[in-house]
Amino acid sequence: MFLNKISLKNFRCFEEIEIDLNKEYTVLVGVNGAGKSSVLDGISLALGSYIAGFDGISSNGIGQDDARLQMFELGSRMDGEAQYPVEIYADCNINEKKIEWTRSLQRPNGKTLITGAKKIMDYARKIQEEIRKGNKDIILPIIAYYGTGRLYMQKKQKKNQNQNTKFTRTSGYIDCLDSASNDKLMMRWFEQMTMIEIQEGEKIPELEAVKMAMARCYAGANNDKNNVKFEYKLKTHEIEITFDGCNGREKLSMKMLSDGLRSTISMVADIAYRMAVLNPQLLEHVLDETTGIVLIDEVDMHLHPEWQKRIMEDLHFIFPKVQFIVTTHAPSILANIQKEHILLFENYQVYKPINATYGRDISTILREMMKVEVRPDVITKLLDSFYHNLSVENYEEAKKELEKLEDILGDNDSDVVEAKISYDVEQI
Repeated sequence: MFLNKISLKNFRCFEEIEIDLNKEYTVLVGVNGAGKSSVLDGISLALGSYIAGFDGISSNGIGQDDARLQMFELGSRMDGEAQYPVEIYADCNINEKKIEWTRSLQRPNGKTLITGAKKIMDYARKIQEEIRKGNKDIILPIIAYYGTGRLYMQKKQKKNQNQNTKFTRTSGYIDCLDSASNDKLMMRWFEQMTMIEIQEGEKIPELEAVKMAMARCYAGANNDKNNVKFEYKLKTHEIEITFDGCNGREKLSMKMLSDGLRSTISMVADIAYRMAVLNPQLLEHVLDETTGIVLIDEVDMHLHPEWQKRIMEDLHFIFPKVQFIVTTHAPSILANIQKEHILLFENYQVYKPINATYGRDISTILREMMKVEVRPDVITKLLDSFYHNLSVENYEEAKKELEKLEDILGDNDSDVVEAKISYDVEQI
């Protein structure tokens, strides 16, 4: 399962926009307020039509606050009017078949219309019937959304979600499109699977696959750690990490990790656990064979720059058949992926990069793609003034500015060296 295209009309900041998505992963880039998170929210609402086709799985509808506000000048003040209809269109491939659907809100205080989403909901109901017949050939796609609150926002535990929760295959869709975390449900699954392993005296392949995903993620961020293992401890109800370190075999609790590492490993664990619940028949192949769509807002959140460089590569390696749609502010991510995976958002429009991104230096990406000056403004102004004075042959002022730049940046700075060469050439 993967999305080919998403279209939004009168949704949040967008009057009308059509977004083509890469089958493997798409990275959305733009300044704050450019609409990146709104795109993820729109995709989440579209995918909600699929999970709503399963009994007992709820999804959000389009809200009144999602309607785009059009501002009008009325005398001495501005007035905002919500624009309707709000429409979300999705073009998706499922098992090599194209399915299109639309969700819409036609008026204030109305309900989200699902008539345009009948195809995808009927598809979900059909495969639910097959699952209930015990059809093991059905591979359910992973659907998940991880928002910026994934580190601190936790879903409240429902009264009916007690220690004896019975996991069915469709339990993998519970809260899957809620941007907050639901670690409690995942930890309950870890506890149940660990107890079964102990009682039966043999490994459960899908549980081992989930732990392997976590180990791959941890190893990707810590190249100096070898033979990494994750285990759920029944005594402490915590996940423990062991690895070969400088002092032999070492261990630590997962809660002792840095915020960025802990949240990313938790996210990877959540994706893997949902896969294991959705497709237990795949056993140890569950990570490699499960398809689906995962949305991540600010994939670089709290990550060290060294790991930012490879986070997309790691996610694609751990979950090779999953389509990731993510947002980022990190130029180090863009410098390590090809431009066909990148979409730029500016003035509520979407653009594809013209220039290559892979392998380019971060300063260039910041300047050309993210419209951010790498230098402090005072340095940029000095350089601009220096070259202006040089061009009008005001060499005395140019020399003073060059000396200021040398005092601040040093003689070996690349821009200072280039400025000195330019000055010397003009003096010949």
